[in-house]
Amino acid sequence: MVLGVAAFYVLAARLGLALALQAPQVSAVWPPTGLALVALLRYGRRAAVGVFLGALVANATAEEPLWVAAGIAIGNTLEAIAGTAILRRLGFDDRLARPRDALALLGAALASPVVSASIGVLCLGAGLVQPPGSLPALWRVWWVGDALGALILAPLLLTWTHRWAFTRRRGWLVEAVALFASLMIVAALAFNDRTPTLALEYLAFPFLIWAGLRFGPPATATVTAATYAVAVWGTHSGLGPFAGSGPEGGLIPLQVFMGVVAMTGLLFGAIASQHRQARESAQLSERRLLLALNAARMGVWDWDLPTGEVRWSGELEPLHGLPQGGFAGTYEAFRAMIHPEDRDRVESAIRKSVDARLPYEEEFRVVGADGVERWTDARGQVVEDEGGKPIRMVGVGIDVSRQKRLEEELRQQTGEMREADRRKDEFLAMLSHELRNPLAPILHAVDLLGHDDPRLAATARDIIRRQSEHLTRLVDDLLDVSRITRGTVRLDRRPVAVKDVVDSAIDTWRHLVVQRRQQLSVDLPHEPLFVEADPTRLAQVVANLLHNAAKFTPEGGRIAVNATEEDGRVALSVRDEGTGIAPEHLEGIFELFAQGPPSLDRPQGGLGLGLTLARRLAELHGGTLGATSAGAGRGSEFVVRLPRAAAPAESEAAPGERKTPDARAARVSGSGRRILVVDDNADAREALGLLLEDEGHDVQIAGDGPGALESAATFSPEVVLLDIGLPGMDGYEVARALRSVPGCERALIIAVSGYGQAEDRERSRIAGFDQHLLKPVAPERLLEIVRRPVPKASSR
Repeated sequence: MVLGVAAFYVLAARLGLALALQAPQVSAVWPPTGLALVALLRYGRRAAVGVFLGALVANATAEEPLWVAAGIAIGNTLEAIAGTAILRRLGFDDRLARPRDALALLGAALASPVVSASIGVLCLGAGLVQPPGSLPALWRVWWVGDALGALILAPLLLTWTHRWAFTRRRGWLVEAVALFASLMIVAALAFNDRTPTLALEYLAFPFLIWAGLRFGPPATATVTAATYAVAVWGTHSGLGPFAGSGPEGGLIPLQVFMGVVAMTGLLFGAIASQHRQARESAQLSERRLLLALNAARMGVWDWDLPTGEVRWSGELEPLHGLPQGGFAGTYEAFRAMIHPEDRDRVESAIRKSVDARLPYEEEFRVVGADGVERWTDARGQVVEDEGGKPIRMVGVGIDVSRQKRLEEELRQQTGEMREADRRKDEFLAMLSHELRNPLAPILHAVDLLGHDDPRLAATARDIIRRQSEHLTRLVDDLLDVSRITRGTVRLDRRPVAVKDVVDSAIDTWRHLVVQRRQQLSVDLPHEPLFVEADPTRLAQVVANLLHNAAKFTPEGGRIAVNATEEDGRVALSVRDEGTGIAPEHLEGIFELFAQGPPSLDRPQGGLGLGLTLARRLAELHGGTLGATSAGAGRGSEFVVRLPRAAAPAESEAAPGERKTPDARAARVSGSGRRILVVDDNADAREALGLLLEDEGHDVQIAGDGPGALESAATFSPEVVLLDIGLPGMDGYEVARALRSVPGCERALIIAVSGYGQAEDRERSRIAGFDQHLLKPVAPERLLEIVRRPVPKASSR
C-alpha cells in the first residue's frame, strides 16, 4: 500500500511539474494534494509514509538539492495530515452527500496548503534554489495549485471509490454517456479559440446541475474534473478565455474559476443527494405507513370544517365497503354511511370535540355501498388557525369489525359456559336427588325383610328389586352418554324388524303404562318393515321415547306408537297427550340434562339423559330424531327416521324374545357347580354367595387375590366370579395366576366388575377371562351363565 501511494504520487507530481513555467519546482496545477488527502482518509496515518516517499522522489528530480527536496516532501506530508485532521474533526462523510461535507472539504483545501506552501518556499529560498524576491509570488501559485488539487481530485477519488457511485435506474447508462459527450463538446468549444467572443466556459454550470439532479456527487465531481482537465490543457496551450495572461499566468484566474465551479458542483451535488435521500426516506416511510395502515385495517381522514370537504386515504374506502374513488368527499356522504341507530351519538361526539377542542374517539357502525354492516373506531383531533378558530379535523378510521365479532363470540361462549356451569350444578343436585330417592325405600324395605308377615317380606323384596333396577338404569344412562361422547359405542348392525324393536321397547315399560292406567296403541304396517340396526340399541331408543311419553302423560292418558314408510325411510313415531313442549324449547330438550324448568318436587324424576341418548343413537344408525308439539299442555310427538333395509333371508329372533326360564324351576338336583366368589366388598361377595347357594351351588368366598389363590388350590372351582378392582393384586393378575393352579386350567373365569370400558374388556381377554360382566349383573343372567357346561365359553 505504501509503495502504491508513493508511485501514484510521483505520477501525479510529474503531471503537475510538467505545467510549471515560472519555476520548475512550483506549479499552479498540483493533483498530488487531492491524492495524498484521499490516501490518508482511506488508509490512515500509515499512508503518510507513501506520501513522503512520493514527494521526496518527485522533488529530488526538480533541479533542487536533496535536503531541499526532503524539506518540501515533509511539507507535503504535513499538509495531507493537517487536511485529514481538519476533515475528521468536522465529522466529514466521504460520500459528500451533505452540504456540510462539501464545506468541510473546502475548509481543509484552503487551510492545509498553507503548511505545504510555507515550508516549500522557505526551503527553496534557504537552498538558494529561487531568489528571495520571487518567493511571495511562488507561495501564491503553490497555495492555489494545492488548494485546487484538493478540491478537484479528492471529490473524484472519494466518490468513485465509495461502494455506491451512481443511483442506477433504467436508461442511466445512455443518459450518462449523453451528459459527458455533451460536456466534452461544450468544453472543447470553450477552450479551442485564442480569442473567444462568447463566455462558453459558463456552460459548465448547466452540466453540473444535470449531473447533480440525476446522478449525485459522483457525477458532479466527474463533470468538474473533466472540465478542469480540458480547461488546463487549453489554457496551457494558449487557448480559451484565460490564456490572455500567458500560458502560466492564465492558470491563476483559471484556478479561481475552477474553484467556483468545484464548490458549486460539490454543494449542488450534496444538496441534490440530500434531497434524493430525503425523498427516498419519505417514500420508504410512506410505504411502511401504508403497510402498517393496511395491516391495522386503518386509514386517515382530513375534514375541512368551513367547506365540509372530507379527504380520505385510499385505505378507508374498502374499509367502508366502497370501491376506490367511490367516496363523494363530503361530510354528508360520510354521515349517510353511519348506521341510523348510531348517527345521533356520533354527531354529538363530533360537535363536542369541535366545541371543546377535545380529542374525538367513537366506535360506531357503518353501512357501505355493498350493504355490509361494519364497525369503525374513529379517532381525531381539531386543528385551529392562528386566531384559535377550528378549521380542520384530522384523524384515523380503524376497521374493528373483526374485534367486534370476536367480542360477540366471546360473549356467547361466556354465556354458554355459564349456562353449562349452571346446568352442571343443577345436574349434580338432580343426580344427588335421583340417587337418594331409590336408596330410601331400599333401606326401609331391608328392615321389613325380617318381618314375620310373609306378605310384608315379599313386598319389601319387590321394592328392593324395583328400586335397584331404577338405580341400574340411572348408572347405565350415565355410562352410555360417556361412551357416545367419546365415540366408543359399537353397534352390532343387522336387518331388524321394526315390530320386534317396538315389542321389546313396550315390554320394557309395559309395567309403567299399566301402573299409570294409560292407553297404549300400536299401529304398524301389515308388511314387515326392516332397518339395518343394532337391535338392542334401537330398542333402547324406542324405549327411551316410550318412557318419556309415559312419564309426562297424565294417568289415563293415551300414547300411540306408529311406523310408516316415507320415501325409502322408516318413520317410527311416539305420540302422547302429555304436558307438551313450548316452541322455544323443542331443540333444547335434546341437550344433556335438559328437563324443562326445574322444580323441587321433580315429579317425573330421571337425569334428563333419555332424549339425548335417543338422538345420539339414532344418528349413529344414520337416522334422525325430531320432536313436534302444538304447545304446552297439548302433547308432543317424537319421530325416528331410519333408512329402510331389505328383509333378511331368515328372520332373526326379536331382541325382546328372551328365554329366561324361572331359575327355581330350572334348578336340577345335582347340577350345582363349585363356584369361587372373589370381591373386596364384603356385602357384595356375601350376597352373591348366598344367591348362588340358594340355587344349589357349592360356594366359597375370598376378599383378595392371595386368598382367592389359596382357596382355589384346595377347592378346585369350576366357576370363578372375580372382581377386577382388588387391593394389591388386581383381578387381571389373579386370573393369570389361576390358570396355573392345578384343577383350575379349564375353570370358567368371569369378570364381575364396575370397569366396563373397551380397554377394560380387552385387558380381561388377554389376562384369560372367559367373560366380562358389568356390575350390577341381573341375577337371572348371572345364574344362567354359571349353569353352562364346564368347558370354557368363548363368547364375549
